[in-house]
Amino acid sequence: MDQKTLAVFFGLMVMGVAIITLIGLIAYYSFIGLKRLWFKRLGPTIYYLITGDAKALPSK
Repeated sequence: MDQKTLAVFFGLMVMGVAIITLIGLIAYYSFIGLKRLWFKRLGPTIYYLITGDAKALPSK
C-alpha cells in the first residue's frame, strides 16, 4: 500500500475509535442520569402510589 492509502486507513480507524468512545460515553452518562431520575423522583413516587407511605417521598 502506498502512503496515502495508509494515512486514509489510519485516519478512518482513529475516527471510528473516537465515535465508539463517544457513543459509550453518551450511553454511560445517560444511564447515570436515568438512574438518578429513578431513585430520586420516580421510584419514591411509584412506591407512594402503591403503599400510601408519604415518608417515602423526597423532602424537597
